[in-house]
Amino acid sequence: MDLLTRGNQLIGVQPAMDGPANLGALCVKGQFAFDFVQHPDRLAHPLVRGEDGELHQAGWDEALDRAAEGFLRVRERYGRHAAYGVASGRAPHEAAYTMQKFIRGGFGTNHIDNCSRA
Repeated sequence: MDLLTRGNQLIGVQPAMDGPANLGALCVKGQFAFDFVQHPDRLAHPLVRGEDGELHQAGWDEALDRAAEGFLRVRERYGRHAAYGVASGRAPHEAAYTMQKFIRGGFGTNHIDNCSRA
């Protein structure tokens, strides 16, 4: 993909005409659904729920440790089919691949889908 920018602002996406994988083509989402990248509501830091029940900014190590502990508790209590993964259609293919490896390898289940259907 070729990203079109004005200053630090993403203003468009075009297919790379020399791309061997897509031969100059992009799907509708790939070419036109980019407004989320710099949306003001997009999270810039991890959040974890504190003792007070509210979300608080945290470091990546703390947030990932808390998430891993939660996944382990679910698997131990309810079994390997208790998790279901949904990959984002806005994420690159590598992220979808990583998500399916996490669900299939980490949980031992095939309960994985994506929201890429238009």
